[in-house]
Amino acid sequence: MRLWLAVFTTVALTLVSSTLAQAPTVELVGYAELPADTFDEGPASGEFTGAGGKEAAARFEGQPVQGFSGIQFGEDGSYWLLSDNGFGSKYNSIDYQLRINNLMLNPKTAEGGDATVTLNNAIILSDPDKHIPFYIVNEFTRERILTGFDFDIESFVIADDGTLWIGDEFGPFLLHVDATGKVLEPPFPTPDFGEGKNPEEDFVQSPQNPALMANVPNPGEPSPATLKRSQGFEGMAISPDKTKLYPMLEGTVVGDSEGTVRIYEFDLTTKTYTGIVGRYPFEDPANAIGDFAVINDNEFLVIERDGVSGADAITKHVYKIDLSQQDDNGIVQKELVADLLQISDPNDLAPSTQEGVFSFPFVTIEDVLVLDENTILIANDNNYPGTGGRGEEVKDNNEFIWLRLTTPLELARGVGQP
Repeated sequence: MRLWLAVFTTVALTLVSSTLAQAPTVELVGYAELPADTFDEGPASGEFTGAGGKEAAARFEGQPVQGFSGIQFGEDGSYWLLSDNGFGSKYNSIDYQLRINNLMLNPKTAEGGDATVTLNNAIILSDPDKHIPFYIVNEFTRERILTGFDFDIESFVIADDGTLWIGDEFGPFLLHVDATGKVLEPPFPTPDFGEGKNPEEDFVQSPQNPALMANVPNPGEPSPATLKRSQGFEGMAISPDKTKLYPMLEGTVVGDSEGTVRIYEFDLTTKTYTGIVGRYPFEDPANAIGDFAVINDNEFLVIERDGVSGADAITKHVYKIDLSQQDDNGIVQKELVADLLQISDPNDLAPSTQEGVFSFPFVTIEDVLVLDENTILIANDNNYPGTGGRGEEVKDNNEFIWLRLTTPLELARGVGQP
């Protein structure tokens, strides 16, 4: 009991101290947007309901370019942006092809620009070599293209060898694919390093994990899941030297202190998890992680958000954490870097700016990338065809915002614009 009280007190004090901190003023220095109704080539989509039943017809002629949940640098000034599982759930995303889009961003700035976004191409994820050990939607096809029923991809990084590592929420799993999107090896499950657990035998699993879905408990029996649905690897960073991954869960694992989430370390040389390197404390246990980006060997940026949008939004924050500064329970130190509901826009770069103040009140803000010591790039997941950020009846566009920070970041070599 005393240990539990100590943990609770530590977390509570951390939450209170960070909540009381005043967010420094950040300035909008660039703005661009991609219209919600943007589509790429591919089969018709949106034919399935949330229960997996079929609609009378597919809602869309192609594949929507939407739901951006991860961002990394591309070549020649472009960016790679990962679309999540499609239409918001496992069963209504059966016909959505998992993809990572290459986009050219042309922000409006004080010096000019037209605030447009151009789609160059996309990587479609596939498993032609049959590495995935469970049935997928396109199990018996030659290409075995992966869909939003198979995985809910929410984060990714690009390794030194040009391959991609992707964080999934359904397992949660880590996926390893080549530059064409082809799966290279079986998905990596998430070991449970919690108290009393054997990480070689015990794994963190959500109710959407294929192993649990294949063995549904009888009525009245407890679920063996140790993580709520859709709370897997929402964020993931890679170390400056590109030797380690830091996947970050979105939700609290059963047995952990409520309102904290695990930050794992995965060694790319041995392709093994080495343990938990820190625990991030939410301002409110109901909040969620949006993304996770590297600054240097110890410091990272975290997007923390509440579950509402528009005028009801309260918490849309960017924090800096330091893995070398944590208490005896592994709770990391956090510092408020930006309040995304209060952004200075003296040059009226964004169409929604009012009286010099720009707000980014989307329900899911899931992309952050460090550009240089003074500038970060943020984007939203618009949950296509979701509404609410700019009006109850207005489809949310994919908006991109460049923010100038008040205090420069201490970047490690190799972090920032290539």
